[in-house]
Amino acid sequence: MSNIERARSFIEAWENRDVDAIVEAAANDIVYHNIPMEPVIGKDALRAAAAPFLQMSERVVWETPHIAETADGAVLTERLDHFHLAGGKTISVRVMGVFEFDGDGKVSKWRDYFDLAEFQSQMPG
Repeated sequence: MSNIERARSFIEAWENRDVDAIVEAAANDIVYHNIPMEPVIGKDALRAAAAPFLQMSERVVWETPHIAETADGAVLTERLDHFHLAGGKTISVRVMGVFEFDGDGKVSKWRDYFDLAEFQSQMPG
């Protein structure tokens, strides 16, 4: 499996709202950094960060118009992440993401760059 396929599989776990699959795809010491927020480190912290988004969403769709793998195996994504909430509300956020993988093919580092104000302005009261 290529790293692009691994990244697509990871994205699919988000779209399936499957927190167990998300955590399983991660290295034990994963560093997940939603820039500009503080990074979270480790599988338990990843679960704690992912679960609220998945619980508040009835449906998750991550459009990925561009995806590329660098010579060193990092996967770069340009995305539009949609979180469809109860009551018909949708939060959509433009994201540039970087996924790095360890020797076992697990996500070891994940950085997402996005506009926090754009995200917060769409959050329900």
